Amino acid sequence: MWSAIKWIFRTLGRVLSVFRALIVNLFFLLGLFALFILFFSEDEVPALPATAALTLDINGPVLEQDLHSSPRLLVNKWLAGDDAPPPLTLEQIKSALASARHDNSIKAVVLKLQNMSESSLTKLDEIGAALESFKTSGKPVYAIGDYYTQGQYYLAAHADEIWLNPAGAVTIQGLGVYRLHYKSAFERFDITPHVFRVGTYKSFVEPYLRDDMSAESREDALRWLGQLWQHYQDNVSTLRDIPADHISPGKELLLSRFRAVGGDPARYALEQGLVDKLASRHDMLKQIGQVAGWDHGAGTYQSLSVSHYLAHRPTEQNTAPAIGLITASGAIMGGEPAPNTINDELLSQLIDRARKDNELNALVLRIDSPGGSAFAAEQIRAALLRFKESGKPLVVSMGSTAASGGYWIAADADRIYASPTTLTGSIGVFGLFLTFEDALKKLGLNTDGVGTTDFVGAGLTTGLPEHAQELIQLGVEHTYDQFVTLVANGRELEPKQVEAAAQGHVWTGTDAQALGLVDELGYLEDALAGAAELAGINEYRIKPVQLPRSPKELLMSQLLDSNIDTGTLLQSTLPEVLRPAGEQLSKELDTLSRFNDIRGQYVLCVECQEF
Repeated sequence: MWSAIKWIFRTLGRVLSVFRALIVNLFFLLGLFALFILFFSEDEVPALPATAALTLDINGPVLEQDLHSSPRLLVNKWLAGDDAPPPLTLEQIKSALASARHDNSIKAVVLKLQNMSESSLTKLDEIGAALESFKTSGKPVYAIGDYYTQGQYYLAAHADEIWLNPAGAVTIQGLGVYRLHYKSAFERFDITPHVFRVGTYKSFVEPYLRDDMSAESREDALRWLGQLWQHYQDNVSTLRDIPADHISPGKELLLSRFRAVGGDPARYALEQGLVDKLASRHDMLKQIGQVAGWDHGAGTYQSLSVSHYLAHRPTEQNTAPAIGLITASGAIMGGEPAPNTINDELLSQLIDRARKDNELNALVLRIDSPGGSAFAAEQIRAALLRFKESGKPLVVSMGSTAASGGYWIAADADRIYASPTTLTGSIGVFGLFLTFEDALKKLGLNTDGVGTTDFVGAGLTTGLPEHAQELIQLGVEHTYDQFVTLVANGRELEPKQVEAAAQGHVWTGTDAQALGLVDELGYLEDALAGAAELAGINEYRIKPVQLPRSPKELLMSQLLDSNIDTGTLLQSTLPEVLRPAGEQLSKELDTLSRFNDIRGQYVLCVECQEF
């Protein structure tokens, strides 16, 4: 009998192995077919119309760097009937607008932002600057939508005309930082948090120790949130030529105005000057068609997407001296590379490649990171110090965020650029361990044993004795001192000056410049120009620094990738009414999943990630 059962399971295992091999081979063939289409159908790309509008249909977030979709993800999208365009990068949008400005066939730009998720003010400001540059051509920019969220409206404010569906609304709420707090829950379930930190304002660990926000964290967050919100209001007020109280009125004034329009949000938006016209979807398309031409087959105006337009842009041979560009976006982590993260080993390899590239005259490191592992950040910094030994200038361009570990890797640059709304600083360190010894005792589970030293056996099921806690705290304090010292040396500041800006404080780019943490306020283009200046060259071309990968390595890594986006999975299985709570929980899980520092020490600014 047992032999029969073994035979059944052995046979079943073989069948499953064969089935898995078939699936992998199928994906491999699909990948080869996709590559064949990519390489041999270039001439089949539809020609551009004689006249058209460039449509910025932004789906999801605006990315710092392109996310390469694997065949597995593409198949999943196809099976789900998801035909939404992939997210656009900041560079794609800016490049398309720059080309369209001088392209006589492009008669207008249309902003379709309904599927754009909330993006940082820094990214939206960079797109806004590109839109303002496009408008110098005399060609119009239209924003069309059924509704506008706060971030969508901030970008739409750059349009010459904003059109809103009569059944729609403009939703402007303000900025805030809210996090789940776990203290009471930990007490209820007998979970013991062991927290180690340096920095009065290093607030990440507070939710594990408290049920509310501390006065220090509240003060710090309100300061930088107030600056960002003032920036939002000032820009919209200037672009729309309306008073600030039309953008963010007090609750009594808002209610009185809503009563006056009978509670109609679209009419409210029109009367407050937030939009220029109320129009149905069809009327919006028809009016743009009068400017850009009409596509009778599609029943809409002649429209070009950013990706389609860029695919037709002629490639130019540029022999000017090269400035290297590396983009580092996401949390800083060691171990296996993961999507939307900065892997210390891979980034170090890119930096070393830039150091050895004799074609490069300087390097610009674009950082968009809230930090992460202290150990991983130091490995990246060591690679940057090796680069500086080459004598080539190193310039940092800060994106939305370059805080904590993001600032750790920036501090030694020859020049640092940040936008006014960049969040940076957060110079502090923490360690976090959760142990479950009390919870297990209530279940009748006890851990016991012997060890040769006082440090054996401490862990999840036994807790952390006082001497182990003191040892960890000393290590955290050492890392903090190292952080302050490297900033002082890199920025040529006195340690007491760095200490005044440290303690976990989060600063906007404007404040960071005043404190000496940043040299100039500007965007990526300003950083590239600054690198060229330091290198002593007038004209330059941008050369992205990339690691070479064979087609086989690239295809197989994509085919066999088994990463699952647990946050998206969690949210997609929840009813609509519970989605906000699911999003909040998924953010917490995503943050906890990043804790893989080999010493358990982190330089991370969680609240910075949302702005």
